[in-house]
Formats: sequence, C-alpha cells, structure tokens
Amino acid sequence: MNRERVDQMFDEIKKILDEEYHITGISKDTNFRKELGLSSFDFLNLICIFEERYGVELDEEKYIHIVTVGELCDYLETLVVKDAT
Repeated sequence: MNRERVDQMFDEIKKILDEEYHITGISKDTNFRKELGLSSFDFLNLICIFEERYGVELDEEKYIHIVTVGELCDYLETLVVKDAT
C-alpha cells in the first residue's frame, strides 16, 4: 500500500467532508457514523462522489463494512491503484 497515495486520499476525504458537510478536524481514526454523525444516505453520497471523481466503482459488499476515514482511504487507494494498472 502506498502511504503517500493514502495520505492524498485522506486529504481528499477531508476536503469533501468540509465542502459537503462542513466537517473539519478529522483523523484517520474518525468514525463516520458515531463521531461525524453521517447517516447511511450521507455515507452513500460520499461513496458516489469518490466513484465520480476517480472513475471507479466501489463494491457495496466492501464499503458497507467501512467504519473509519482511514479504512476508506485504504480501500480507495487499492481501487485507484488497481484501476491504474
């Protein structure tokens, strides 16, 4: 896993959370639902934003188990790398 790319994903997630939901001050350990209060709809909207921006399709069977910002970073990094090869 490329840490630099994961860090870029983290920065992108922070930017989107700020733009879409006015949420700041997150870490990779931040829980989307418990700490940020994102509903299932909000989380799905976030997934759709990433699918559009990166031209990838996130697998529902995998993203429904994502709990933290860091887990989303790791998952997105694997998709972007896989798509680039």
